[in-house]
Amino acid sequence: MNILYNNSEHRFRAGIRVLVFLVISILFIRPSSLISISWVASLSISLGCFLAAFLVVKGMDKRPVSSIGLEHSKIWWIEFGFGVFIAFLAQTIIFSIEYGFSWLEISGYGWERAGVEIWAWSAFTYFLTMLSVGFYEELLFRGYPIKNLAEGFTIGKVTTQQASWIAVVLTSVLFGFAHAGNPNASTISTFNIILAGFMLSVPFLLTGRLAMSIGIHFSWNWIMGGIYGLPVSGLDGRRSVLQTNEIGPDIWTGGKFGPEAGLLGILGMIFILICILLFAKKRNPSGKIELHESFRNDYKKVSD
Repeated sequence: MNILYNNSEHRFRAGIRVLVFLVISILFIRPSSLISISWVASLSISLGCFLAAFLVVKGMDKRPVSSIGLEHSKIWWIEFGFGVFIAFLAQTIIFSIEYGFSWLEISGYGWERAGVEIWAWSAFTYFLTMLSVGFYEELLFRGYPIKNLAEGFTIGKVTTQQASWIAVVLTSVLFGFAHAGNPNASTISTFNIILAGFMLSVPFLLTGRLAMSIGIHFSWNWIMGGIYGLPVSGLDGRRSVLQTNEIGPDIWTGGKFGPEAGLLGILGMIFILICILLFAKKRNPSGKIELHESFRNDYKKVSD
């Protein structure tokens, strides 16, 4: 057996495809490090990741881009909007609890720092940055690797469903450790980010589309840092609508890392996960919660 190339599929094996995707992504992302404007750099990273995915999916995977969760359709945008909405609700619940228990104080409003016009532009670029982060991190950690790793692990007695969950666990762990170097990171924050990776993977497995995952990821970050002024994965945002300071117990609020390192962050993720499952159940004609057919049936190569 050729460990690098699958002769029956006429393409490289899954592990090689994932490795090539990561290498090409790094090469395409690299120029963004030369860009000093953060939001432009984020857009550049998004473009680089998309081009890398497009080239590898079409050239090595030999299948359409929709196979990794990207498509232009009405349902895609509906799921994206739903993801944005439930993440907004989750962050509002977190903020309300902290405010209700006097675990944070509102010190002012964003436009008081530099005037309305300058703040408005700054807030808009923060919006673009968070939208870009939500897109490229979902593509890097969910869309491409989960699809290919699930195929790669479907060997012997391992079913496609089992392989899909193995892929989710591995990519979630990588997602957590990718944030371990953030300011104010801790063992607890890394563990919680791993849980977030799992939560963000579920919509992809249930729908076969990245729409809801991208919507949740973007909205979670933007509402948390751009509206309520809470730290986002250890990064302070001073362009938020509300200027706030967390003064409550770190075990609940997450302290300087933000809610993602506290119990309230886990509460928010549980709320989102419940909403995802209810959405999937309602959308399925059978009324069941089950994986998308591409993660449920025995793997068969999908081609144009």
